[in-house]
Amino acid sequence: MVPATRPSRACVPLLLLAVLPASPQSSEGRFLRLYWFEQGLEHGNPVSNRRFRVNAPEAVLHPSYGKRSETKSSGMLQILMEEDLSLLAGSELYLELWGGHPGTANKSVTLNGRTTYPLPEVGTAQSHCTHQYPVLPLKITDLVNGYNALQFACDQGTSFWGHFIVDNACLRAVLKPDHPDLVKAGLAGFQASVKAAPAGPESFDVSLSASNPEAVAAVDFQGYYTGYDENGDTESTGWHGFTKERLPVAFLGSATEAPFKITWDTSMLPAQKGMTVRAFVRLRGQRNLVYATPASGPLEIAPRAGRNVKLYLSRDLPERFTSRIKRRLACTIELDVEPSRIERAELHVVTWDGGRGTIKDYFTLNGHAFPVAEEGKHDVIYSRLPVDPKILRQGANRIELYSDTEHHGIEILLPGPGLMLRVRQ
Repeated sequence: MVPATRPSRACVPLLLLAVLPASPQSSEGRFLRLYWFEQGLEHGNPVSNRRFRVNAPEAVLHPSYGKRSETKSSGMLQILMEEDLSLLAGSELYLELWGGHPGTANKSVTLNGRTTYPLPEVGTAQSHCTHQYPVLPLKITDLVNGYNALQFACDQGTSFWGHFIVDNACLRAVLKPDHPDLVKAGLAGFQASVKAAPAGPESFDVSLSASNPEAVAAVDFQGYYTGYDENGDTESTGWHGFTKERLPVAFLGSATEAPFKITWDTSMLPAQKGMTVRAFVRLRGQRNLVYATPASGPLEIAPRAGRNVKLYLSRDLPERFTSRIKRRLACTIELDVEPSRIERAELHVVTWDGGRGTIKDYFTLNGHAFPVAEEGKHDVIYSRLPVDPKILRQGANRIELYSDTEHHGIEILLPGPGLMLRVRQ
């Protein structure tokens, strides 16, 4: 099984599926109105580079980098948010970030010159390659009904060039339940919840129950569980998945037709308690309005008779795990089981695909190549790939990265490569 490493355009456009840092236990649903950053002067955002870049101050005087288009960015973007702020129950900022050059420190954003919000540190300042998708609760008094200015900043830290990229930014207005727009749209009193029940020893049936099913256009289901940290928030236990180009990656699944139901295969997750599921509901005729459900009741993967599932990560992950101009880097994953006992194995890895150059086998596990960064589009790719247990070894399993492109190359993002094994006991 190889899940899509790029978002499917079959998904509903502009649907925000946020990775919230909060506890999974929430008792009420919320209506979220989404306001996305758009490049272009017509949106109040002049374009100096195809990506929105943020630079440390020193970059503008660098003899080489200071003359590049990236350093022409002031780090300020504007988002038009036309809302009566007195009708909001809250507000949030959601971001899709490439973590930046390893060593970049003190990333932050200031809203309308009022409050500065630090961005979570997920390993960039410690010289690792990272990505992240933070949700920052905002003070409503920091907003304006109109163009909101977001000034991003960072320090050079130990990097050769303090720098990161904001791939997407979204201001989210949390509407009060009696908001006039909800009343006008016939959505006042709308409620939806997620139901999850065992479908067998290794799966759950997950479905949406809504007070007005006809109002539902599409649903994306997100899981809270312990597994591989594909969204880079440094937590293996939490809400899993992220967005790319505003669309979901590594979520439990999506449903675009009634009865809005999916099956969640848990055969390659460790036994655990305290799992739960929530949904983000797109509503018919409401282009930028999403209903976020409360979390479902707690779920459990019981210990398996004669089987065990476990995640193995590298303990010698190099700093600046990026290859270009024939720079070969490696790490190892130590396994404490005989390969003959491994029933199934999966490789998990998140890369920044800056290009492999002319190298065919640019990423290998014990000498066997795996396609984790193919096209050089300078984007984040999450790969979950089957591994033949016969290529694995008890003890050290070596992973190598090798690219000869002259430019950015390939990065291995935190938490680094992982092997999820299903083992006969």
